[in-house]
Amino acid sequence: MSDDIHIELTAYHEAAHAIVALYHGYAVTEVAVSLEAPGDGLMKYQPRLKRELPDPSPGSIRVAWLETLKKYEGEIRILLAGPLSEAKLLNTPLRSLGARSDLLTAQRLYLRLQDIQTEMSRYTSIPKPLPARYLDKLRRETRSLLGRPQIWEMVCALARELKDMDYLEAGEIAAVLQKIPDRHGQLGLDELFK
Repeated sequence: MSDDIHIELTAYHEAAHAIVALYHGYAVTEVAVSLEAPGDGLMKYQPRLKRELPDPSPGSIRVAWLETLKKYEGEIRILLAGPLSEAKLLNTPLRSLGARSDLLTAQRLYLRLQDIQTEMSRYTSIPKPLPARYLDKLRRETRSLLGRPQIWEMVCALARELKDMDYLEAGEIAAVLQKIPDRHGQLGLDELFK
C-alpha cells in the first residue's frame, strides 16, 4: 500500500474514533495523522469525571456499576470505531485488517469490566449484568452507528480535512462538523447529541 493510502486509512480511523467519542459525550481535544510515519495517528479526548462513591451501600454500588458500564461501553465503542471504519472503507471483514492494537485494548477493557462486575456483585445484585458475547454486541452496535448516513458523513468530512491538514484541534473539529447539514437541511451537530 502506498503512503497516501495509509494516510487516508489512518485519517478515517482517527476520524471515526473522534466521532464516536463525541457521540458518547466526550470532549475531543485533538486528532492527527502522521505524514512522516504513514499509518500512525492519534485522537485525544477528555476523560469523564469520576463521581465519588459516598458509601458502599447496595444502592450506591448499583449506581457505580451503571456509571462504570456506561463509561466502559463508550470507551470500547471508541476503540472499535477506528478498525470498523477501515473495514467499511475497504469493504473488508474486520478480522482481516491489521489494526490489532485497538481491538486488543477493547478486549482488555472488556475483561476489566468483567472483573469489576464480579467484584461489585460480591456485595449486591447489580442491574444490567453483562450478557454473553457482549463485545460482539458492542461491535455490532458500533458498526450500526457508523452505518448511519449522517454519522458516516461526519467521519468522511473529518477524515478529508484531517488528510489535508494532518492535525486538528477541538475548535477546528467543531468547525468541520458544523458545516454538515442534518437530515432537515439545518447546519449543526444534532446527530451527535441524540
